[in-house]
Amino acid sequence: MKNSNRKFPNNFLWGASTSAFQVEGAGNSDGKGESVADVRTRAGKYMDSSVSVDEYHHLDEDISLMKKLGLKAYRFSISWTRVLPNGDLSIVNEKGVNYYHKLIDELVKNEIEPIVTMFHFDYPMALVNKYNGWVSKKSIKDFYNYADFLLKEYGDKVKYWLTINEQNVMVNQPEIMGTKANNKKELFQNAQVSNINMCLAQAEVFKMARERYRNIKIGPAVSYITALPENGKSKSILLAKQLEDYFSFYLMDISIRGIIPQSYLNTLNDKRVHLDLSKKDLQTLKEGTANYLGVNWYCTTTFKYKDKNNKDGFVLDDFSVIKDSDLDYTKWGWSNDPVGLRYAMQQLNDRYPEIEVLVTECGWSDEDKLEDGKIHDEKRIKYFKGHIEQLRLAIKDGVHIIGFCPWSFIDLLSVNDGMNKRYGFVYVDRNNHDEKQLTRYEKDSFYFYQSVIKNNGLKF
Repeated sequence: MKNSNRKFPNNFLWGASTSAFQVEGAGNSDGKGESVADVRTRAGKYMDSSVSVDEYHHLDEDISLMKKLGLKAYRFSISWTRVLPNGDLSIVNEKGVNYYHKLIDELVKNEIEPIVTMFHFDYPMALVNKYNGWVSKKSIKDFYNYADFLLKEYGDKVKYWLTINEQNVMVNQPEIMGTKANNKKELFQNAQVSNINMCLAQAEVFKMARERYRNIKIGPAVSYITALPENGKSKSILLAKQLEDYFSFYLMDISIRGIIPQSYLNTLNDKRVHLDLSKKDLQTLKEGTANYLGVNWYCTTTFKYKDKNNKDGFVLDDFSVIKDSDLDYTKWGWSNDPVGLRYAMQQLNDRYPEIEVLVTECGWSDEDKLEDGKIHDEKRIKYFKGHIEQLRLAIKDGVHIIGFCPWSFIDLLSVNDGMNKRYGFVYVDRNNHDEKQLTRYEKDSFYFYQSVIKNNGLKF
């Protein structure tokens, strides 16, 4: 009997991703409020987010390129402070609201499915200054009101929603949230409190959305770390499992199962962090669960214990990363390990067999060079050839993968590396300190991915 799962579904969402503060620019335009991302990039050694690659003023051109590429979906984020400059409902910025109406309408007109992330690293500074942001339970209501506003405004046009992007990354790098603290211990405590507040806010939004907007898909976009042991010893395998559980799976468990895993609570207890969770909070998590899952997956990472004499099991500070000599790595230390993607998808299927999965980020970073109007990014093409084939095999395995949205559609402002670290299918001619003309160029990978989409992943 012919196996129908050998190929990608006909309605597979071949897409690409960006985020507002990394791609839009117009940071000081048309009533936009200040975000943590604006402050962080402005204080960094690279360019700030006020221009980036200026999709805000190149929208028609960029959507035309999406259409030429053949995208079936475009995952982007709404800048919280572009629509609500103070982060709450005190001011609604109609110019910002209308910008996203235009973006969504143009995507739909061009038969590109909009996939909208509500919050992607750009928390409103007004709320940080008001009550230290996510550290305060007041943040729960403000996020709920923001999400409610977006769903009322765009919910009839957008089927796929993502609430919070890479919450686990923000918790482990609290400066991304703008979290304030007097010392490292307090910072860790505040980050974990923020984490639970985000989970509660998200759960309330999940519940509201599923009750009022029955035709939409809504879930988180979790940074999915696939941890590999340095050897076949049980202690090393256990370390890899514990790292995956701590950095990725506990958030998926909360979002999908509505429970906080005991292993996560044990880790916090080891760090002397106490979470003030009421019965009502636990009920909120139980009742507010996602109906699909976004995962940002890039590579496998091999870990080993630092302290060979450690006998206490998992300790957050007791591991280091090593490289696999058989794999290629980016300048920034991320591997090209396509089989790891299939393994990761199987793990998801084992834990959450009924959940639909959207790969919301996946990509290869490089220092691309413009030469005679061309960008020859062979390593990126090699990366995607391997990963798309393994994605096909994961679907054959029975994993419910509904789409693939590589990072990124276009070169954009890297969180920590400016324009040096490029991911896009479209090259933007600018550097960290010179905007130039922001001219767009199609890379070799653009035409490769165009062929993938045209042939539905079967021939490229």
